[in-house]
Order: sequence, then C-alpha cells, then structure tokens
Amino acid sequence: MSDNLDNNITPASIISGDFDPYDHADNWHCELVEPSGSVMNEPALLDPFADPQTDWKERESQMINLMHDHHGLGLAAPQIGSSHRMFVMAHSQLGDIGVYNPDIVSYSDTDAMWQEGCLSFPLLFLSIKRPEEITAQFTRSDGHTKIELTMSGRDARIFQHEYDHLQGSMFLDKVSLLKINRAKAQRSKLIKKFKKAHKQQT
Repeated sequence: MSDNLDNNITPASIISGDFDPYDHADNWHCELVEPSGSVMNEPALLDPFADPQTDWKERESQMINLMHDHHGLGLAAPQIGSSHRMFVMAHSQLGDIGVYNPDIVSYSDTDAMWQEGCLSFPLLFLSIKRPEEITAQFTRSDGHTKIELTMSGRDARIFQHEYDHLQGSMFLDKVSLLKINRAKAQRSKLIKKFKKAHKQQT
C-alpha cells in the first residue's frame, strides 16, 4: 500500500463520489484498497448470503491470510473493495473468526481509551475512546449459525473497529486533525527508524 497521506488529511477531505454498492458485489480481489475509495467511505449494504453460490468459507480464509500477512488483528470487506457486510478478526479465545451481518446490541456505560492501528493506514496509531464491553450478534460463514458474544478488552475493541468499517466510518473520524497530524509525525519517525535498522542489516 502506498504512503499517500498528505499533511492535512481529514475524514471530510476524502472524496467518495457517486457510490453504488452493487458495483462492488462481485468485486472480489483480496488485496487492500486505498482508503480514499468510495467503498470505504459508504456503508456496506450487501448481504453476503444473497448469492448462495458464493464460497464464503474460502473468502474468509483468504481474508484471514491477508490479515496475518500484514500483522493485523482484523480486516473488513470494504478494506479490500467489497461492500459485503462481513469482516474477520483474531478473537482471544475463539481464534480467527469470520463475522457476517453483525449487529452490536448493547454497549457498556464504561469507556476505555486504547491505541488503535488500521491496516488501511500502516503505522498510523491513534488513541480512541470506545465502550469497554459490548454484546454482539452475527452469523458464521455457513449462513445459518447464529452467534451472540459478550466481549470486553481487546476483543470488543477489534469488533467495534471492524464494525465501523461496515458503517462507512474509519478511526480517523473519531479524532481531531491535530491528533491525526501528531500521529503522522510519530509515523514518520517509525518509518525512519525502520529504514535505518534495515540499512544497518544490509
């Protein structure tokens, strides 16, 4: 993924243009897309199970592999250019799971501030306040198995982050431009550090 964040990026500056989710119904290429694309800035509206011929177990496996290849903890369909309502995540007890047509049915009254990253914005880390505990309902890849989970800590954090992607929202939307620019400065330092370490190894 290219390093194309300018110094003044804000969620409002991303131009999504005209958007038809059905343009992305068969657009399955398991590779990360640019975050400025329309598919990442509009709600994901497509039911994964509308086409019974789609092998979601295979697609889920592809997404999990991509997630791990990029050292991530979650990956939503819009991040690879698809408008289907699904994501994958690394659950602390269940392992790697696919989440289809999710709904968060309750949030705790207690919030927690954690630092988050996103595969769509490599090495950009932002402190985000979210409810500490949630209860969510979703379907598994077979299209029939219904799951209800109460999650807290890291699991709740990942679920909410990926769920936001399905709503057309990103973690940049939750912080000020000042905080984004501070995070970008830290990001630049990390990149220089990695380049220096790589140069010393070669």
